[in-house]
Amino acid sequence: MKLTDQELIGKIRELRQITPTNSWVSFNKSRILGEEPAYRGRTSATFFPYFKPVFVTVIAVFVVFGTFGYGFVKNSMPGDFLYAIRKIAHECEAVFVPQNEQTAFQLKLANDRLEDLAKAPAKNLAPTISEFQANISEAARTLSKIDATTSDPLAIKRIVAETKKLEGNKQKLDSLGVVYGGTEAIENVLSKITENLISDLDSRTLSETQQNILAEVKKLFEEKKYSEALELYLINQ
Repeated sequence: MKLTDQELIGKIRELRQITPTNSWVSFNKSRILGEEPAYRGRTSATFFPYFKPVFVTVIAVFVVFGTFGYGFVKNSMPGDFLYAIRKIAHECEAVFVPQNEQTAFQLKLANDRLEDLAKAPAKNLAPTISEFQANISEAARTLSKIDATTSDPLAIKRIVAETKKLEGNKQKLDSLGVVYGGTEAIENVLSKITENLISDLDSRTLSETQQNILAEVKKLFEEKKYSEALELYLINQ
């Protein structure tokens, strides 16, 4: 019997509810730690049905990719049936992203949606904008927890890179007359992070070179070029 779109999506999501057995956990813990499992004599096929939920979902997504074709799924847009599969793939990918990389990851997804908007037909505009705003909102939430003076510089650099890419995508959409909104949250958080950074640097004893850099950072801040200000600071660390 042929499944409807919603039924297929539901079946895939149900796979995520599967939980691993104790034997599966024990077996894989032994493999990871290099220990000799007590049940070494058993066939590894015994454990095949007990994948962790995320792995089951990943396998299901790959099955769908194989069924519909990777290109069709990858190029699908919000509002299309296959985009539901693409979104599940994003959710699976997010599981493996380290906590300090979550902001850059969400900004990357937001950039993907802006790129979708540049080529989306009219029927896909509203759902694509909705997905973009959801990604931006999540990026702003995780970004608000970052301190530029103590966070991993590489993580900050990736955030800056994605933010600058976001600016480029916004300019392209503005030229096309597409109204999307939702970027104010990121700008507000970046402004606060940069402001805190300037305040911290002002409280330190700086060399002449560092004072000149701080002056440039302040200038960029006043011009609301927050990404450039953070980038300048990071380059000179």
